[in-house]
Amino acid sequence: MPVTSTTICFRNIRLLAQIESVAPVVVAKKENCALVVRDGKVVKTVKDSGIRAGQYDSVVDLKGRAVIPGFVDCHTHLVYGGDRKEEAEKRATGESYLEILKQGGGIHNTVEATRKSGEEELYQTARARMKRMIQLGTTAFEIKSGYGLDLETEKKMLRVGQSLRDKLKVPVNLTYLGAHAVPKGWEREEYLDWVIENLPAFRGLADAVDIFCEQDVFSVKDLRRLFLRAKLLGFHLRAHVEELSHQGGCYEAAKLGALSCDHLEHALPKDIRAMQLSGSVAVLLPGVTFFLGGEKIAPAHSFIDAGVPLALATDCNPGSSPTYNMQTILYLAAFLYRLSPDQALAAGTLGAARALERHKEFGGLLPGQRADFNVLKTDDYRDLFYYFGDNFVDKTYLAGEMIR
Repeated sequence: MPVTSTTICFRNIRLLAQIESVAPVVVAKKENCALVVRDGKVVKTVKDSGIRAGQYDSVVDLKGRAVIPGFVDCHTHLVYGGDRKEEAEKRATGESYLEILKQGGGIHNTVEATRKSGEEELYQTARARMKRMIQLGTTAFEIKSGYGLDLETEKKMLRVGQSLRDKLKVPVNLTYLGAHAVPKGWEREEYLDWVIENLPAFRGLADAVDIFCEQDVFSVKDLRRLFLRAKLLGFHLRAHVEELSHQGGCYEAAKLGALSCDHLEHALPKDIRAMQLSGSVAVLLPGVTFFLGGEKIAPAHSFIDAGVPLALATDCNPGSSPTYNMQTILYLAAFLYRLSPDQALAAGTLGAARALERHKEFGGLLPGQRADFNVLKTDDYRDLFYYFGDNFVDKTYLAGEMIR
């Protein structure tokens, strides 16, 4: 039987934001319009006044609301066991993130809890998190492993990510982060050798490889060794770099062709120049700065001035950014980095999709892209950056179908 094509017209949109470019930022704002979607993809926008009866298979009245692309969360640690509430109390008394890690806490506590959790348990807790994030407007995700630090648990985490993608029918990119920390009982070089040796076991489970390049964790030399092997095996490259100190990992990762360099609070002009030349995306994580009380702010406008694409993400994790809400992240980015509403919105949508190399599929709500979008509770998306502490997403659509 022939496949039936369905065309839906979403009409009575007071203000529609389409992200046309992220470097430079170009946001097309269309007033009193309608969005035409066929078979889950955007076809075009039309004037609301020009819609005729019977012209489309169905018409949905959005009642004068604002419409924006669905958020793309391009850096999360969504699959994990336990929590780290006690560490938040320790930091309130003056202990730093790295001090807690050196004492055997931090990531190690989550590793222990994740290893003890069964695959179904991890799936159910991660599913609850993802459902909550979708309700807050996120329509595409990246999920990292890194809380196993052994073969069995790292694979288990990535299988959970695959299950989330397949069962919830949302776009998910998966990243192997075996080099997240050195597990207890191992020497750093010995463990990195193990990670590199076992990289082939993660083909088919992950599409990218990541590393936490930081003082007393993994060095620039370690990053180079891991990334050269990962490239040979066909993995994309991502990197946690220049977060708590400057180590030079951003420059090396960009030189090796990393899709994204993430955190970047301590990035220097040399690093920004390398990203400009390589096309790497700068993924900024203001939730971490806020939650850890960091005084160093990522140089967002230096990236913008250099033409480096910006992305924003939650870094959803139990230790340094326990948030599910991209709306909060966009507000924090506007506040901490002094981004305009258009710059922040572009970074949390098309810029983040570009960090996953999926910007042709979604992120801008442009013709030919998936119709992933949020209908807001307001007629002006700038309210996201003016009021804080509220949820402005009324309805979320994935490929033209409402999912909340």
